[in-house]
Amino acid sequence: MAYKYKNYIFDLYGTLVDIHTDEEQPELWEKMAKKLLDEYGAEYTASGLREKYLLACKEETDALIEKTHAEYPEIQIENVWARLIEDGIRDENHKAETDGSKAAGNRVNPDDLEGLCIFFREASRDKLCKYQDTDRLLSELKSAGKKIFLLSNAQLFFTRKELEDVDIAKYFDDIFISSDNGVKKPQKEFMEKLLKKHGLNPTECVMIGNEVFSDGGVAKANGVDYIFVQDGDFSKII
Repeated sequence: MAYKYKNYIFDLYGTLVDIHTDEEQPELWEKMAKKLLDEYGAEYTASGLREKYLLACKEETDALIEKTHAEYPEIQIENVWARLIEDGIRDENHKAETDGSKAAGNRVNPDDLEGLCIFFREASRDKLCKYQDTDRLLSELKSAGKKIFLLSNAQLFFTRKELEDVDIAKYFDDIFISSDNGVKKPQKEFMEKLLKKHGLNPTECVMIGNEVFSDGGVAKANGVDYIFVQDGDFSKII
C-alpha cells in the first residue's frame, strides 16, 4: 500500500471504534444512585443525582475556563463524581465517624474512582466494537513503518478500559486523551502538544476523524492535512 504520510493521527470514537451511549436513560441514574449509596454512603434520588451531576459538570467546566482561559476545555469526570460523593454524604447528614463508608470523614480522592467511572460508562453504553477494517488499517500502517497516534476527545478512565476491550492500544506510538490535557479538539494546543512531544513536522502528518469541526478544526489550526472518514470507510486514507 502506498501511504502518503509519515505520521497518522487518529480520532477514536466514530472513526476507529463504533460506540453508542445514552446518559439520559432513567435506569442509568437509578443504578448510579444505588451504587453511590451502597459503596460510599452518599444518598440521592435518581433524578436528583442526574441534576446534580449536570450542575457539577458545568461548575467544573466554568472553573477550568477561569483557570486556563481555554476555548474548548475538558474536565476530568472523576472530579465530578468525587464532589457528588462528598456532597451526598454531607447533604444526608451521614455520621462520618461511624457509618463505615469509604468516603466517611475524608475527602474523596478522584484517582480512586476509576472503577466507579467505568461502571457509569458501561451502564450507559449499549454498543462498543471496532469497525470491520480497523485492525487491518492499523496493522498495515504499522508494517509500512508509519507512526500512529491517537488524539481523542475522551475521558481517560473511560477510554483506557475501552481501548483494552477492543484491543487496539498496541498499535499506537502515543495516546493523547483530552481529559488528561484540560483541552479538547479543536483547541490548537491539544494537537500542538503531541506534535512538539514527538518532533513531528506538520506537513508529514495527517489527522483522520469523523467530525469536521473538531478533527478538521484542530488539524487546520496546526497546519496538518485532514481526512474525513465515516462508518469505518477508510478508502480515502490509501
